Amino acid sequence: MKSFRIDQNVMLSHDSVEKSFLIPSRGKRDRPDVKAVLDNLENEIQILTEMLLQGEYIPTTHDAVIINEKSYQKERKIVKPDYKYDQVVHHVLVQAIRPGIEKGMYDYVLGSIPGRGQHRGARRIEKWIQTDPVNTKYVLKMDIRHFFESVDHDILKAWITKKFRDEYVRELLFLIVDAVEMGLPLGYYTSQWFANFLLQPLDHYIKEVLKVKYDGRYMDDITCFGRNKKELHTVRRAIDAYLKEELHLTMKDNWQVFRFEYEVEEYAIECQTMRELTALGDELEKARIRHTLKTHKKRRKIFIKVASVRNKQDKLERLLKQYHGKSEKLTMVYGRPLDFMGFEFHRNRTVMRKGIMIRLNRKARQVSRQEKINPKDAASLLSSMGWVRHTDTYGMYEERIKPIINIKKLKKVVSKNQKKQNQEAKKKNGNQMANRNGVTGAEAGGDRQNLQ
Repeated sequence: MKSFRIDQNVMLSHDSVEKSFLIPSRGKRDRPDVKAVLDNLENEIQILTEMLLQGEYIPTTHDAVIINEKSYQKERKIVKPDYKYDQVVHHVLVQAIRPGIEKGMYDYVLGSIPGRGQHRGARRIEKWIQTDPVNTKYVLKMDIRHFFESVDHDILKAWITKKFRDEYVRELLFLIVDAVEMGLPLGYYTSQWFANFLLQPLDHYIKEVLKVKYDGRYMDDITCFGRNKKELHTVRRAIDAYLKEELHLTMKDNWQVFRFEYEVEEYAIECQTMRELTALGDELEKARIRHTLKTHKKRRKIFIKVASVRNKQDKLERLLKQYHGKSEKLTMVYGRPLDFMGFEFHRNRTVMRKGIMIRLNRKARQVSRQEKINPKDAASLLSSMGWVRHTDTYGMYEERIKPIINIKKLKKVVSKNQKKQNQEAKKKNGNQMANRNGVTGAEAGGDRQNLQ
């Protein structure tokens, strides 16, 4: 691992600290505590800079709040840090350490990194499974048990010491790490970066030591592709051992190794009576023609792979005449699709996860029943339509959502509500113009704020 030096003067420069105040304020500038800081921004920048330089910053202790995360149907404990000054300090640190973390990051780390989201991961996985079916024949899917709560502070701080040379930055990072007794708190902006940084050695181990050709990691969810089950079981055992010995983490027991979805051309044979179907099966057994008996469309049928009877076509036709059998050529789908990052990957298409589809349809029905559409519900539904846009589910949209929802009408509702909010904000601020960061300028003829 190459070490990385951080310039303290750059980290605590006026522009950097100002940016760290403005970014976390987005979406909450109407809150009194945030507004009070932004109205006195220059003074607050000076206070925080001096506080950090003199080593007087002490993280505030916060109680965890339990929230229900609908997209994953889980309850999570979230720690909400104060905007003044905890969130700002987190952003100051991340701006400083981000180049060092990204420099050694594996290309397909897909969670909580700007520009490396679900859609990038989906495009890459689609390319793998469509262009290289041999090396994507089997899938290993696993994740780490209680990852954020189980992070060992000593191991994380040891990696921070190896990576970052500046003693001042190290001490500040240790202060954030030790703000909670154990693990990394969900809700801290630093936690997602610390998590990806801690798992970097695992990414390199999978790629460089275990030689896995195709793999991706979405935070603590890991997916590897391989040409056979034995290979993937070996990879799974090696990753489990690495997690325990090097990172003091544990793999969840619900790991899976399975055959990825594939298609087979087969003959589906049906006879007039069940007795004839059974007798036909016995004759096929004597002729050493491999077959399976199963129910298809509520009828018992014999299935034979087309490839297995190419040299025995005459014999098969003779048996069909003898037992009054009718054959139909079908393309049957076997194996399982991959459920990852909210997508369900098939060999020839990508759809949204079933739970997400159900909630999208439920939200559409709820909005369709409203006499006057709630702007919040309209914005939520429009946001969820991104799943339709980035998956092969337009048929579902045409059948279930388009007949009851007018997308143009929803956009007008959201636009009208936003204009109303802008007018109210303008009146509240005394018709002052705001800059691109949403911070109002001084009165006409007065001193201008030093904002870029």
